[in-house]
Amino acid sequence: MRDARALKQAPPLDVDLKILIGLGVAAGIAWLTPFDLAFGAATFGVPALRAVAIMAIALAGLHFGARIGLGIEPTGLKRPIFMPVAVAAGVAVACAISDWTFRASLPGSYVGVMSQPLALRLSLYMLRAFNENIIYRLFLGSALIWLIGRVWRTADRRPAEGAYWAGFAISQAANVWINVTSQGPIAPLGVVHDILRYFAPGMVWSWLYRRHGFQSNEIACTTVHVFFQPLVTLGLR
Repeated sequence: MRDARALKQAPPLDVDLKILIGLGVAAGIAWLTPFDLAFGAATFGVPALRAVAIMAIALAGLHFGARIGLGIEPTGLKRPIFMPVAVAAGVAVACAISDWTFRASLPGSYVGVMSQPLALRLSLYMLRAFNENIIYRLFLGSALIWLIGRVWRTADRRPAEGAYWAGFAISQAANVWINVTSQGPIAPLGVVHDILRYFAPGMVWSWLYRRHGFQSNEIACTTVHVFFQPLVTLGLR
């Protein structure tokens, strides 16, 4: 209750400013490059269209998130920065271990990308993660939860808990299929790797969104690369 009251008493201008800054960052990233294959195709390679589209997607996601009770501000955390970063560090170690374990099954293109200079990979993947999170969790995940929750809901007409996880799982599966598995043949061990490397982390970010707000999830899914990229370099040499 204390967290809820604090959010209600927060100055509206402060919250609006954060959203505006986030929209500006997302638009700038989208202007530079789409990163996401579906987003790039839908915006026809036009930078200005990408910038407008990502802002529209974010605003729609905020709308659906509010409808299903998912917030933006960090909630329920004594250390709103430290906790998401700590989660990111744990996920980074798990992802690096999955890459090391399935090294023989990794596509040559992936190994080539991960052999690029560390500074380049950090900048590219952190930027990509920022907008990917907006597309697949803030927008698609929230929209799917709202839609599923229309039929799978509690007595007070809110989405059932299972509706949240179904929506998040479908949105993350779509992300992995569009940007990873649809790009070429995949071996059986490769499927296991992709589940551990891509799907499972997305569900951790979804848990942060569900439990502690979108900003917590955004902090974690971007900072994970600060830990992961150096670790994966060691294992893929």
